[in-house]
Amino acid sequence: MLPPLFTRSRGLGKLYGQMFVPVLEQWMLTQLEADILLFLANNPAYDTARDIVERRYIAKSHVSMGVESLARRGLLQRDTRPGNRKTIHLRLTEAAGPIVEAGRAVQARYGQALLAGFTDRERETLMALLNRVAENVDAALAEAERSEP
Repeated sequence: MLPPLFTRSRGLGKLYGQMFVPVLEQWMLTQLEADILLFLANNPAYDTARDIVERRYIAKSHVSMGVESLARRGLLQRDTRPGNRKTIHLRLTEAAGPIVEAGRAVQARYGQALLAGFTDRERETLMALLNRVAENVDAALAEAERSEP
């Protein structure tokens, strides 16, 4: 039998979304747009739309629409690097700073809500185990993709 965490994973997303409502309303963003901004802020080594698609499992078309909207609003810039004009790198603008700060505060509160009552040692153990689960998920998805016709 699976632990409730796995069978209630939609509840995790629902709680996260509910906690984000004030930020989304204040800056008139969609959850996807906030997710893109925070992904780029929290993962500076991954700065392309492809990175977002591959690491967050969001449809390419949705990421494309979100990036376009954020760029139009001046929250995101698209750049190329010398010698590689094909790959578009995404960079947050200064205007995105307050949104990222508010989003990170929500993420911190979310983490605190999930881990309330855990000791530091229990948190460390849980994080190590969940990282192993995430690696197993990635491996299983990669295997499934390799075996697709």
